[in-house]
Amino acid sequence: MTYASFWNPAITETFISAISQSTPLLDVHCQSRDDDLGVRTLKLRDKFDFSFHWNFLGTTHFYCNFTWGANTTTFDVYYKHESPCKYTCVIATDLYCTWLIEDYAIYLARTHNPSPQDFVFANTWV
Repeated sequence: MTYASFWNPAITETFISAISQSTPLLDVHCQSRDDDLGVRTLKLRDKFDFSFHWNFLGTTHFYCNFTWGANTTTFDVYYKHESPCKYTCVIATDLYCTWLIEDYAIYLARTHNPSPQDFVFANTWV
């Protein structure tokens, strides 16, 4: 851990499509109040990621909309201590949140290179 990382750690959000191959593609649209990252279209096993640093006031807020055919859901991917992707210890180090989007649910692993057992249920399709 570097000194700079301790005071302003990086948060990296990675999204992996595990949507069935013979179905519509997955659209992921992430944004904050200040940054719109645009719509990314992912086919099976495609990845999309972005990194950021929290602001001094701790109000950094990123949310994403996921659209797959007629299915859609929107939720916070990073917001203070209220989203699934959050720090779980007092000492802040770089944070990695990997989202696996499947046909029936969305899963999260709080690690950079997760194994299948690292993923936990995070959200459903609406």
